[in-house]
Amino acid sequence: MISLHITSRLSAETLWIDQLKEWCVAHEVIQNESLQVPELHEGGKKMVGTREIEDFLKEYRTFMDDWYDCRCDKWQEV
Repeated sequence: MISLHITSRLSAETLWIDQLKEWCVAHEVIQNESLQVPELHEGGKKMVGTREIEDFLKEYRTFMDDWYDCRCDKWQEV
């Protein structure tokens, strides 16, 4: 499960929340205005700051796309 800790000061935070909802990813959003920068926790990993979160979400989306990609023709002998 992804735990997104937001500051509610950045417009990117709304985008991240919308992406997680759109992707149907198990997540929780924790609003913490005392944070200086947003954080994302997933498993034992912790991403801090906009750049790390966006990089993680981009990689996560690539993983999801690969997971749902049709594999039928990838295993056929030529």
